[in-house]
Amino acid sequence: MRLQRLFEPTRIGRMTVKNRLVMPAMGTDYGSADGFVTPKLIDYYAERAKGGVGLIIVENTSVDYPRGKATPHQISIDHDTYLEGLSELAQAIKRGGARAAIQLEHGGRDTNSAITGQQPVGPSESLSQGREPVRALSVAEITELVERHAQAAVRAQKAGFDGVEIHGAHGHLLAQFISPFLNRRQDWYGGSLENRARFLLEVIRACRMAVGSDYPLWCRINAAEYGVEPALDYAQAVQIARWAEEAGADAISVSAYGYRAQFTVLCPGVPGFHLMGAALVKRGVGIPVIAVGRILPETGEWAIREGIADMVAMGRALIADPYLPNKAAEGRLEDIVPCIGCWECIETGIMQAIIQAIVNPGAPSGGGVRCSVNPAVAKERECKVPPAPNPRRVVVVGGGPAGMEAARVARLRGHDVTLLEKDAQLGGLLRAAAMPPHKQAISLLIEYFETQLDKLGVKVRLEVEGTLARISASRPDAVIWAAGTTPVTLEIAGLDRSKVVTAIDVLNGKAEVGNTVVIFGAEGVGCETASYLADQGKKVVVVEIKERALEKEGTIVRMRLLDDLSRKKVEVLTCVKYEGFEAEGPLIKTAAGELRTLRADTYIMAAGAKSNLLLVPALVHRFKHVQVIGDAMEPRRIRNAIVEGFEAGQRV
Repeated sequence: MRLQRLFEPTRIGRMTVKNRLVMPAMGTDYGSADGFVTPKLIDYYAERAKGGVGLIIVENTSVDYPRGKATPHQISIDHDTYLEGLSELAQAIKRGGARAAIQLEHGGRDTNSAITGQQPVGPSESLSQGREPVRALSVAEITELVERHAQAAVRAQKAGFDGVEIHGAHGHLLAQFISPFLNRRQDWYGGSLENRARFLLEVIRACRMAVGSDYPLWCRINAAEYGVEPALDYAQAVQIARWAEEAGADAISVSAYGYRAQFTVLCPGVPGFHLMGAALVKRGVGIPVIAVGRILPETGEWAIREGIADMVAMGRALIADPYLPNKAAEGRLEDIVPCIGCWECIETGIMQAIIQAIVNPGAPSGGGVRCSVNPAVAKERECKVPPAPNPRRVVVVGGGPAGMEAARVARLRGHDVTLLEKDAQLGGLLRAAAMPPHKQAISLLIEYFETQLDKLGVKVRLEVEGTLARISASRPDAVIWAAGTTPVTLEIAGLDRSKVVTAIDVLNGKAEVGNTVVIFGAEGVGCETASYLADQGKKVVVVEIKERALEKEGTIVRMRLLDDLSRKKVEVLTCVKYEGFEAEGPLIKTAAGELRTLRADTYIMAAGAKSNLLLVPALVHRFKHVQVIGDAMEPRRIRNAIVEGFEAGQRV
């Protein structure tokens, strides 16, 4: 598909934007502890501006600091002291060639006293996301917050931003008032849809009056809510969008929000998941509509051609590859680093920062947003790939993510690189990881690496094990050992070994599985394998000796996966003790003290893995420059592997 419409100029109010691509507001937690813009934040946005996106909307910025602060290091716009840093940020974005806007926000009940130092507030008395009592805002406080939004809009204008977005979506304060589930008020700000939308509309009118008729001003709304009843629906969202237009909004950005396990609709796994909401809103208004929701370049082009939206927002995709717009405009789609939808950016960035602030308020920041596939996030200045002063012969052993990234970066620097992989395909554990539900996008990462290594001229040797003799035959100046792991197998006395397979072999299609299955190990691999097999109609039981399943996973991934397993009738037993063996299978004692025999056609080992370090001492003895990276150093996540691969390629 030719991407033509995506790169046409467009307008929001009186602002011309060079193309129809938007980087939506996404919290990074890169600000200072007292709400100021930092050099890290400026570098992050400047890099994405240089990548070719038409409009950057700077992340949710507090209009009521610290009461409305949603994350520990959220930036603020509620006082003139913040203007200097905000101005530097706006100018950095515009120097990169993008329009710069900023999102105005109040966290409401979606925060915690450990972050704000105050009791959370909201439309009604309830419990916050962190299970704290929420105090209902008075009418006088609502009026004050309307004025705070207006003053913040004026500051954005003074700081040099090209426009302002009012955050009336997701789980933040204005959306909390709109939500029929959260808003139980009986005054002018509760009850009917008109009353629930009143706060948002008053904010839009006040901001419009404050900044004038010519200054671009728009709002973000939810098209629907998921996981609660009563919930906001499409028809209500369309009406709110009409009212927002009448109140003075120049555009509508359309998202959605989910509660509990449905929180994952905020950043969906299915490309274009929110397009229906955008399409319905567009039919109801005469101003531009911005669509969002895992939109790929091809999806965005189609959406604009079909009149579903006027602009498309790509969030996580621009974290993964800031230069996606330029690459797409040049027709180099195969060079785009794909977002794999893994939630690393939110889980280890925002969620970890919030949890850390609650559990250990005085501890330093966790560092903010990170990315599994882009090691340069928040390290844009350090992560350069300069030419090597003395090109060398480099052998990389292992074709998983660490090895492929090391080979790619080393070759970019001008080294002569040979990659040895014992299997018939590149990818390593990524191939198994791409098989379970919600994980298919990982296959795009494998394709990206295969393409890049081929284009760069890395000499890939498949079905060649990295023995000492084979490595030595290449006469390398440097060796990068990325040979991964070997599975850990539980020794259960009496278990018929003919019925035992590993989870990795199951996911790779190398092992046959019967109709009834017991999986030993309830971390990510075990539970994802269970979900994968349940989709095939297998009856699955997962057993774990620890107190909790998915103990090593983040909150969102754990919540979604446990919900998946519950819906698919997968039984997960924790705190299990092995008591012996009977003719039919292992005998266990459950957490409730029940003795139970685990009968199954197939027993699957998902009890972890150990690093493959067998050859490393000999390599260190033979060669001067040896690096051990990825799971070969310690089994961890995709992000760790790619970061270490990048750094190894830099160092060699």
